Amino acid sequence: MNSKVNFFNSETYGISSSAQLGFVFAIFAAITSSSKAVFVKLIYLQSNISALELLLVRLLIALPFFILLIIWPRTRKVSESKQIATEGFNVKEQLKIGLILFWLGFTGYYFASLTDFIGLSYISAGLERLVLFTYPTLVLAIESIWKRKAPSMTTVSGVFICYLGLFAAFSHDLSQAGQSEEIWIGVGWVALSGLSFAFYYLATSSIVAKIGARKLTGYAGVVATICTLVHFALVGDWTFLQSLTNDVLLLIAAISILCTILPSLFLASAIQRLGPGLTANLGSIGPMLTILIAWWLLGETISAAQVLGMGLVVLGIHQMKKVA
Repeated sequence: MNSKVNFFNSETYGISSSAQLGFVFAIFAAITSSSKAVFVKLIYLQSNISALELLLVRLLIALPFFILLIIWPRTRKVSESKQIATEGFNVKEQLKIGLILFWLGFTGYYFASLTDFIGLSYISAGLERLVLFTYPTLVLAIESIWKRKAPSMTTVSGVFICYLGLFAAFSHDLSQAGQSEEIWIGVGWVALSGLSFAFYYLATSSIVAKIGARKLTGYAGVVATICTLVHFALVGDWTFLQSLTNDVLLLIAAISILCTILPSLFLASAIQRLGPGLTANLGSIGPMLTILIAWWLLGETISAAQVLGMGLVVLGIHQMKKVA
């Protein structure tokens, strides 16, 4: 079997090909998620909402859609050998699935989002996306530790190129900012978000084939909403809702639907068809889109150092694609 898929050959676009659909899902996941940082920055410019408050409203708006994804009847077009149903699972298996779903909701939808939103209050949308985009290097590092297998030289070179590019983009933001301390703090929060998302990414592949991308997204979203509600009940004040304008609520709704529900579905579907490694690498258009959208809507500058950094990060990710 030929392991190379030529996506530019018209013969490869057969609608029955799972790999083709996975490729499309991965690209759309990158496109829809790349605008999230820009929307968040726009919200911060128009209100004094905190990261936790923003996450809470975002998830509450998305909650009905999460529930709908859980209860919506699925089609039976897949083969019997690949049917994804929880019926017939024993109690031990159901408990295992429940724990994994809690882990996915906590790491990918709650903690990764919260730390990302905190980071965005310190740094530009373009730098945020580049820092977060290096999570495939964390995925490979965690896999190497878990499997007790040293990474190949190809992987090491790809990681080196990625972080060289990140350093170039980082130098751009430091030169633009008046307080470099805030940049370091923001990068730290976003890096923590990337680590949390890497754990989410690895766990997704172990369960998506069992319950399906739609239910995975729904359950993980409900778990994240509960986690956020508990967090807010301990430290928050509901009176903040009175200060939110219609424009801000509209932007949060856009984040909830366009940048939460759709990317989650696309991402889980892509991982189901392509695996976590290749899916992560196909998202390489994300940083480019974020930087361009931030330039268009936020007026963020695009320097030669930033373009160089973006190119190096994308090159490094594609270098690691050889291993994935």
